[in-house]
Amino acid sequence: MGHDQQIMTAQTSGQSERDQPHSALHRKAQVGRVEHQTHAMSVPKALRLTLAKVANEMFGMAMAAIGIRMEKRDGDALAELFEMPALLMALDGPSGRRGAAVFDPNLVGGLIQQQTMGKVMPEVGGATRPQTATDAAICAPFLDALLDRAAVLPETEIERQLLQGYRFGIRAEDARILLMSLEAPEYQVVHITVDIAGGCRQGQIILCLPIVPKPSEISRGRDDDGTLTDGAGPRRQNSLNDTVMALHVDLNVALARISMPVSTLGALAPGDVFELGITAFDQSRVLTMCGTGVGRGTLGQIDGVRALRVEHQNIAATTPKRRASDREGLDLPDVTGDGTGTRATDPNAELSAPSPDLAELPVGNAMNGVSALPDFAELPDLPDLPDMSDLPGFTQEDDLTDLPRAGAG
Repeated sequence: MGHDQQIMTAQTSGQSERDQPHSALHRKAQVGRVEHQTHAMSVPKALRLTLAKVANEMFGMAMAAIGIRMEKRDGDALAELFEMPALLMALDGPSGRRGAAVFDPNLVGGLIQQQTMGKVMPEVGGATRPQTATDAAICAPFLDALLDRAAVLPETEIERQLLQGYRFGIRAEDARILLMSLEAPEYQVVHITVDIAGGCRQGQIILCLPIVPKPSEISRGRDDDGTLTDGAGPRRQNSLNDTVMALHVDLNVALARISMPVSTLGALAPGDVFELGITAFDQSRVLTMCGTGVGRGTLGQIDGVRALRVEHQNIAATTPKRRASDREGLDLPDVTGDGTGTRATDPNAELSAPSPDLAELPVGNAMNGVSALPDFAELPDLPDLPDMSDLPGFTQEDDLTDLPRAGAG
């Protein structure tokens, strides 16, 4: 048993000697990591530096972030952050992402007093008034400058993407409307405690920013219904503008048109030169692949690449004038009617053309172009009619057969 104890002691001693270098290396790495994190530019440090500079440069106002705390929350756990009467603002972000910002009434009041009176007054307490759209308009430039300038400072790309591209969107009437606009599954919440005017006031800023997945986790695709999916943000419907701009269209640019016999066309060979008869390319025609003209433009180049500057066409000048609203710009007489072409709109209105006087019309030989009618006395006598007494129905005794009367139907 003593021998077994010696073996176990030796094994334990050897294992401890092997673990000691790894433990020391681990401790050194931990110390280096902490030191690097101390000197690295993180999101809280970027917001702390930017907040003081933006307030001083924009309003000449002393402001400092005395506390910054970050936490991750699910999208359905943000309701308790949006308590009234705070100023609730929706943020517009890249790729259709939405964020939120909350300014408490003390901070809003300090910003308004500094911009209107040039001085921040201490908070006296009492009932807090509801925040309005005017308050949001006054605070929006400060919020935009804070996010824009702080977004470029963090050291890592993930932290920069957390702040980049977000700007003030709209003021939310209440928490319910703001929560409906937040669709990301997870958010990074930043709580900033702000000291205003050297301790005269204290305010709170809350930023709710959607967490962007790593590039390796982003997968772009298209659902069965044609909806674009992006792992970096919520799904968005493909708009008509996106569809049109994604279409590929082949067009031809014609500089001139030349006519030639078929015999000349068949005798063409490589190296033949045509005289176009033009000195400028300002009348180039844009044609479809079928030869239909769709516009004109000037052919040139930009940075060594061929380019065509298309002329703007006035659609109104080429559109037929068919509507009643188009009559204002046309030189046409005012013609009215009932739509049938048979009478005027007003049944009591007189006709514009006067009725002719029948007494003034020429008669007889005075009519131009009409020869005199012959005298009836000069016509020959007609022969006597033959005897038709033998025909039935012409005597007193013959009774005429009653013919049936046709019905009205």
